[in-house]
Amino acid sequence: MAFLPLSACAGLPAREAAGTPIAPLVGTGFATLHADAGGAPGFLLGSAVAVAPGWVACASHALPRGAAAVWLRRGDGAPARRAAVLARSRRMDLSILSDEGGLLSPASLAEEAVEVGDPVWVAGMLGIGAGMASGVVEIPDAILPRFGHGFTTRMAALMGYSGGPVVGRDGRLHGLVSALPDGGSADALAWLSGMDLGGLAGGRGRWIFILSIQQVAEEAKRISA
Repeated sequence: MAFLPLSACAGLPAREAAGTPIAPLVGTGFATLHADAGGAPGFLLGSAVAVAPGWVACASHALPRGAAAVWLRRGDGAPARRAAVLARSRRMDLSILSDEGGLLSPASLAEEAVEVGDPVWVAGMLGIGAGMASGVVEIPDAILPRFGHGFTTRMAALMGYSGGPVVGRDGRLHGLVSALPDGGSADALAWLSGMDLGGLAGGRGRWIFILSIQQVAEEAKRISA
């Protein structure tokens, strides 16, 4: 997770995603995640996506420890809104935020599992580097301890993509970006510099673990009941 100041954000995710399968979701159901800085949006933390009416999913590791609320800024540039942290899973890298005001429209969830070679697109927070990436599924059925059950892909995703939506060619949500298992020392450098230098240099070769939307939907119901 890399903390970036608001001034580092240039452009809008919806604009960058134009013409791709993820574009409709980025404009209505995707948000960048910001720390709560005394009742106003603060540092960029990661990304989030609406998975049900009033529920927004994000990666737990992107949230500050003990945070009761964060801010959501929609991909089309609509004014940011404060969102309470409803629940954090102890089983996987997932937290659910409240969206009582209806800032985000829920994504259409994929019903079929991914297969090897399926193309996927992901959106993440705009900071240093691209706000969107694409790749293909490598391992369609994978379990990463402490993170959950999902699949893997290789793409030019950055650390700020944590919690970002991953869609197939039909635009339906297949999962959330959860981990960069091969980050190594580059992750530590990102913490110190505020820039994901490893991701910027790695191009399309970075291995990404995606938490499956089936896992997200089931766990969201369990922990938010």
